[in-house]
Amino acid sequence: MSEIELSISFPLDNDKFFRRQCSLCRRDFKVLLEEYEIEDITKKGIESFMLERKEEDGNDLEEDQPKEYYCPYCGQSSPHDKWWTDEQSAYLGVYIENVMKNLINENLIRPLKRNFGRPSSGPISIRFEGKELKQEEPWISPEENDMEGFDLPCCGRELKIRESWKDKVYCYFCGFPHKKD
Repeated sequence: MSEIELSISFPLDNDKFFRRQCSLCRRDFKVLLEEYEIEDITKKGIESFMLERKEEDGNDLEEDQPKEYYCPYCGQSSPHDKWWTDEQSAYLGVYIENVMKNLINENLIRPLKRNFGRPSSGPISIRFEGKELKQEEPWISPEENDMEGFDLPCCGRELKIRESWKDKVYCYFCGFPHKKD
């Protein structure tokens, strides 16, 4: 079976921050990531929706990145594929379903229609009357310009957190707790 290359983009805020959500405390925040990091997160998100985990093939960027991240609010860690917001998950799900429906239409339904769309004149007549699977339009809200910036001196990175948050802030990348001014 051949490999399928997929690409999907997610909205960023005006400062290019990417929204994430803790799977434990359910609070959302934003991280400033490099373009290749967002592409890697998206690639891994697609893989986690479509494929079972397979052996590392050595071509993955995962060796350069931690396998777990930390919630800025509760400090708990979770695997890299557990930080999707509900809306991002739904958007990704519709996108993946459309890819699968397209594959079924192209490789099963259209060939069956082409080969068995009209009754044959022989002693046995086979006719396929199936319909192509309809695709849904994937949609995600534009990213709001909410939250306040927070510098992470431990890793030299930046977050955006809720303005009302008064407690310590944990680094998303290493988990180090920082006191909020």
